[in-house]
Amino acid sequence: MIDTNLMSEALETHIALQTDDTGKDISAPCLRLLSEQMRTWPELKEGYETLKGVRVREISCGGYSVRIHYNPGRIKSTLADVRDSAINGRPCFLCPANLPEAQKGILYRKGYMILCNPRPVFHSHFTIAHIDHRPQAIADNIDTFLQLTADFGPGWAVLYNGPQCGASAPDHLHFQAIPSGQMPVEKVVAGRERSAVVAGADNIHLSRLRGVGREIVVLTGDDPAAVGDVFKRFQDALQKVLCIGEEPMMNVAGFYREGVWRLIVFPRAKHRPDAFFREGDGRIVVSPAVVEMGGVIVTPMERDFERLDTEMVEAIYREVSLDAVTVDNAVSISGL
Repeated sequence: MIDTNLMSEALETHIALQTDDTGKDISAPCLRLLSEQMRTWPELKEGYETLKGVRVREISCGGYSVRIHYNPGRIKSTLADVRDSAINGRPCFLCPANLPEAQKGILYRKGYMILCNPRPVFHSHFTIAHIDHRPQAIADNIDTFLQLTADFGPGWAVLYNGPQCGASAPDHLHFQAIPSGQMPVEKVVAGRERSAVVAGADNIHLSRLRGVGREIVVLTGDDPAAVGDVFKRFQDALQKVLCIGEEPMMNVAGFYREGVWRLIVFPRAKHRPDAFFREGDGRIVVSPAVVEMGGVIVTPMERDFERLDTEMVEAIYREVSLDAVTVDNAVSISGL
């Protein structure tokens, strides 16, 4: 059980500042927080120093490209044990009571804390965690997700990892924010050459990307309530097609520009490829989450950075992405 009184006291000690009730224009305060935390929190500074040494190379696949990042600082997140036994046996690292003493954040709309990620994938990498300990889930929190994209603004991407496909804290509701333009999939979506509108409702377009090695659904519209409704209808349809009671596995990246919201949805079949669990030389330490599905494949192992090739990348995407037929069926029964 979480002690709510302890939570409240702990929360107060970690608030550096808070947004007003509107929560708008939060990117500037977030960057100020990052600058201050770099001076006062050694673990964060160490994480960003590691980021300076990240090696990057590009791989061309069948009609699309990905970037491979060798980032040893991400080893803890990549290898995170997300089995129920492990989750239940450790303190939640996103609960205010368990945050490092030096870690401070921004209270966002009275319900979330914006925190600097001490193991960044990109410069200016933030985690937005609910102040209460509640499970990771998107459907009931899609309105907050869409609000976050607008409040961060056009220079940012807001990210969601499902509890079974990338979230290292599946027991605690959280999102992430990174500068936009970091993931190759953004350029593909903006180009529209591989995009085909296949459904829509309430002036919301649902598109599918073709020839990108994994299933990608894009929702676009200028009414956040309608975007959220279409998203939930698609998610419900996936749930029915898959005959499951829990949230369908998915990763989501959200963007906002000039009054228009865009959600890039990656329906998933599994969390990690079989190669992740092999022993010896056959093991490939890649654990796909939203960033990887977006085209930036992070590995903490230099060996994997050097040997990942087109065939391996394409195989990983095929294995962890939901198949086209299932996505087609979900779109068909969604009523869009």
